[in-house]
Amino acid sequence: MKPKRILIADDDATLVRILEMRLRHMGFNTQASHDAMHALTLVHRDPPDLVLLDINMPAGDGLAACEMLANDRRLQHIPVVVVTGRSDQKTVDRCHELGVPLVVKNGDVWSNLKHVVGEVFSMAGVA
Repeated sequence: MKPKRILIADDDATLVRILEMRLRHMGFNTQASHDAMHALTLVHRDPPDLVLLDINMPAGDGLAACEMLANDRRLQHIPVVVVTGRSDQKTVDRCHELGVPLVVKNGDVWSNLKHVVGEVFSMAGVA
């Protein structure tokens, strides 16, 4: 079976490298983008199986990108997980409205993200 592909859209290069390493160790293929518009281009060109999307990035807002994906019939089936340092109520509410999980960048970001990725792919033993 072909490995699942995950697009990591985040302008924090260190976090991207860490997530790529850990996700590849779990058997996923990864691709990275450091801004929202480039991420949308990549998704349109070759849709991944999952998008990990930061909110505050150059060239576009991650929540706006998430909304664009949700409104595109060809791409709306792709799960999106918002991974951000923002945990204010407005952000939480917006993610809830869009139906996307929110993982806050904190000391436990990997444990939380690993759990959500496991849920997305229904992988026993991942979480």
